[in-house]
Amino acid sequence: MHLCPICRRKLGLPPTVQAEPLNKTLAGIIDHFFPDQVSARREALAQDETGLDIEKNLALFICTLSFPTMPTFLHIFEPRYRLMIRRVVENGDGKFGMVMYNRRSRTQPGAEEYMCYGTLLLIERYELLPDGRSLVIANGVSRFKVLEAGVLDGYHVGQVERVDDVSLAEEERLELAETSGPANPAPESEPEGQAVDSLPPVDSMSTQQLLDASREFIGRQRRAAAPWLHPRIMLAYGPVPNDAARYPWWLACVLPLSEEEKYPILAATSVRERLKIAARWGREIEARDL
Repeated sequence: MHLCPICRRKLGLPPTVQAEPLNKTLAGIIDHFFPDQVSARREALAQDETGLDIEKNLALFICTLSFPTMPTFLHIFEPRYRLMIRRVVENGDGKFGMVMYNRRSRTQPGAEEYMCYGTLLLIERYELLPDGRSLVIANGVSRFKVLEAGVLDGYHVGQVERVDDVSLAEEERLELAETSGPANPAPESEPEGQAVDSLPPVDSMSTQQLLDASREFIGRQRRAAAPWLHPRIMLAYGPVPNDAARYPWWLACVLPLSEEEKYPILAATSVRERLKIAARWGREIEARDL
């Protein structure tokens, strides 16, 4: 499997192996045809390195939304973030947190300038430019919540707690509880002109049905030549995932909604809940298109 230099060091590979040049062609083929497996391996590796649920003094980049298993592309030019990224690279772990601005000045514990839920990123590629700027590709590993906020040499740091999903047993219990209601639940409100029975309440749908419905939405948007499904976007984030756990993160990256609308998905602690959010996003997009 293709590994960046940071990952090679984490695996404890001999220096001679660490120094071997990357086979970019092979890496590209693996990333293209096996995106789910590559992302899962990176996530497992980074989780092993993360260790405890609470991490102190995690460097925080206040910029945008990032999501687990998905890439984030950054152009680093501010002096404070140049320093932060250089330190992240030099200390060997390649980890930092991404959080979005608190544009609506929401009251929340731990932070004021930025939202308290964010994503732990692992640097995959780092290119230092002659003038000190840098280009970074980082992969989303896991989610966190900021418990305490601080500043170090101009950039933000935080004590963060990892956010994990509920157990598989709890996932199944939630699905059973929601889908074992009335046999014919009342449909949700839908745009005028759309069949009433075509939009069952998302809560009544099984987890698999939620995934299938959202993927069908992508198919309809492709046939309508939606600009947000441009080949360049697909190249950046990969093909539509079949994996229910990964699909909502992919959709959150490509969907043309505001960050404020996407933010709740970071706090959701079950695959099912994220798929319900994804299904509602699709319905909202199609309602706007009518």
